[in-house]
Amino acid sequence: MPGVFRVILLTFILLLPFESFAQTKTVVKKVVFEGNTTLSNEDLAGQMNTESPTFLDKLQFWKPGPTFSKYTLDDDIERLKSYYQRNGFLHPAIHYSLDSNRVGRRITVMIQIKEGKPYLINQVKVHNDSLHLDSTIINDAQKKFPVKVGKRFVDQDVYQSEDKLTSAYTNRGYPLVSVKRDIQVDTSAHSVDLRFRVKPGPKAWFGKVTLKGDSLVPEKFIRNKLKFSPGDRFSQKQLQLTQQKLFDTELFSYVVVRAQTDSIQGDSIPITVYLKENPRWSLQAGVGYGSEDRIRVSAEVTRLHFLGGARRLIFNGKHSHFLPFSFDTKFIQPDIFRDNLDFILNPFYIRENETGFEVDRLGTGVTFQQTFSSGTAGYLMYSLEKDRLTNKAAAAVDSTVNPQDSIHNKSGITVGVSRNTTNDVFDPTDGWKLDTYVTYMGVGFQSKYHYVKVESDVRHYIPFNENWVFAARLRAGVIRPIKGDRQSPLEDRFLLGGANSLRGWGRNQVSPVNENGVPIGGNSVLEGSAEVRFPVYEIFGGAAFMDFGNVWPKAFNYNLGGLKYDVGLGVRVKTPIGPIRLDLATPVFENKFRTQFFISIGQAF
Repeated sequence: MPGVFRVILLTFILLLPFESFAQTKTVVKKVVFEGNTTLSNEDLAGQMNTESPTFLDKLQFWKPGPTFSKYTLDDDIERLKSYYQRNGFLHPAIHYSLDSNRVGRRITVMIQIKEGKPYLINQVKVHNDSLHLDSTIINDAQKKFPVKVGKRFVDQDVYQSEDKLTSAYTNRGYPLVSVKRDIQVDTSAHSVDLRFRVKPGPKAWFGKVTLKGDSLVPEKFIRNKLKFSPGDRFSQKQLQLTQQKLFDTELFSYVVVRAQTDSIQGDSIPITVYLKENPRWSLQAGVGYGSEDRIRVSAEVTRLHFLGGARRLIFNGKHSHFLPFSFDTKFIQPDIFRDNLDFILNPFYIRENETGFEVDRLGTGVTFQQTFSSGTAGYLMYSLEKDRLTNKAAAAVDSTVNPQDSIHNKSGITVGVSRNTTNDVFDPTDGWKLDTYVTYMGVGFQSKYHYVKVESDVRHYIPFNENWVFAARLRAGVIRPIKGDRQSPLEDRFLLGGANSLRGWGRNQVSPVNENGVPIGGNSVLEGSAEVRFPVYEIFGGAAFMDFGNVWPKAFNYNLGGLKYDVGLGVRVKTPIGPIRLDLATPVFENKFRTQFFISIGQAF
């Protein structure tokens, strides 16, 4: 046994240095590019697996940085050469050197680049095998080509030009078009001649349309949504528009419109529409918590194919601390007079409970909403409601007012426009969003108040530095009483402060106040926010933000010197329904330091 023990001990001692060596890793301190004048450091770094530590990595000093591997770096160099070649530098010279810190086992990777002379487009020609065809197809396509004479030769531009040429033919009756490219490189002149050869194939027209699927929606309704008719000239674009149009009815979970190019009958192409219908009834319900709203409960019941066609009936109910009761019904009639023009009837009853007022709203809205393009819509709405301000609200305006006198009608017209190019509803990281509207209140029905209200809200999201996002928001609004009115209704005035506006203050605490210190809102508002959102670890993220804004009592009474500011930090936790948000903020340029803490779901903007 002692002999065996000595053998085991000796083996352990011999292996210990190797184990210690294996656990000691060389890490990358940074990656430096030298000599690249055309392609940016960010673009080049995006092609590599050898990475510099990010700003967040540097903050987490207790963690080792990215591990260095010579084999990975060698592959990266070949990848960079290929990237340069795809971007018009056919003979780049790329080498690297290493500057090591042996004490900390940290390496700086220095990549030396000689881009060489770029290859430029010398000529772009399109040859059509059927010379009798109308040349406007080619001319129209070439106007949209990314490749241009004198421009640097880039692979992606060539592919996109080829796609545009193909689409030009498939949208004008040639579904079997074939496009081949020929690239001639002149190494002495550093130029490229690009030629596309087009074989249009036979011209075709739409043939018989067959519907397939388990849908109970009347066939007549589906066929009325087709953007083409049998006998029309074939167009791939019309197939795509039809597919989108059917999907937008929200009646179907699955829609595919396909040309049966393998079953051409003469010069006609049969079309098959594959459909899978959504359930007629659906229920969505949720329970949540926020530091402002406290317990939140919501439920929505939707009836599709209501009274036939694509009509929808939606019942929506909500409850929270500031919204004790909210119930509304929406009847939606799509395409009422023309394509993409929806009619919406929206009766509602809402009870709001704010610091400065409590109000019951009973009314209805009648809206015509026109969708102009994906993400862009405009609307015209008439609203009629009867509002009742309770004791707290009446006292906030004037302590002598009888609560019974706070019941009033409001009747008005609103015109609005919205534009949304963001990439995500709950947590956008790219694009922008604009909402703006004008309301004229005081249209018959003994409307007590007469005023014009204008409000605009624009938001912009810019991605940078690998999953970091810069988000910005600017909002402005004004209410101007007209026809001799001296004030606007309390419940429609502007208020700021809380989880979604000036986060250094409590809910609706940025506002003009009455003699008792109760917020009563104002007729002018200006606010903005800037926020940097960044990843931390897996589902966890962080945010640093700044908000500014104020509310003024009179219309157009903006005083930029009176703006309030706050700064703060936040934590974000990704979930399927949007990020859980924890924000800690404090006012700046104030006489004393105080903080506000908010828990909510969804980004602040």
